[in-house]
Amino acid sequence: MSENRKTPLTYKQNMSKREVFEVLKAVGLPLLLLGLALFTIGNFAAFGTKIICPLSGIMWLLGVIVAFLMPAQRREVLNQTMVLCAIYYLALLGLKAALAIASGASSEMIAASYDQAIPTATGNAIPGYLQNILWFTSFGVPIGQVSMQVKRLFQFKRNQNLTRTFGQKRGIRDGGRNHTNFTES
Repeated sequence: MSENRKTPLTYKQNMSKREVFEVLKAVGLPLLLLGLALFTIGNFAAFGTKIICPLSGIMWLLGVIVAFLMPAQRREVLNQTMVLCAIYYLALLGLKAALAIASGASSEMIAASYDQAIPTATGNAIPGYLQNILWFTSFGVPIGQVSMQVKRLFQFKRNQNLTRTFGQKRGIRDGGRNHTNFTES
């Protein structure tokens, strides 16, 4: 007797270029941002580990929490968090580079560049201004991002409650029919 064994038919398809790009983007961009974060934190030494690391961690954590609580806006929240973190790290690195350049310039060098007399204190004031901007950026961006995410979350919950309330009021007027799509558990 011959045995007719039937093997299950499986359909196998390779990933398209678009699918490969999407996977690489979904994995690669956060890893690239993590590398930028580690580089920035390491580049700022103690300032990076004591200020930048906790503040950027708070930004990431709050972005993830808001993304889980608001599934309809998950992609937007995560993209916005990644973009804001990248801008934060790049701004800090750019300000540090500008501070290093300005620290090496004396008032005589600035006067020679502009071909006019510059007060001696100007050479010392420019690095001070850049250092203040660096401090404001290091605290201001995370505070702004946290405020924005908290506002977004409260606005979402408020709108959800308003929709539910108006739906119940319409239901009372229309003989008890509920006009919301929410299911109560």
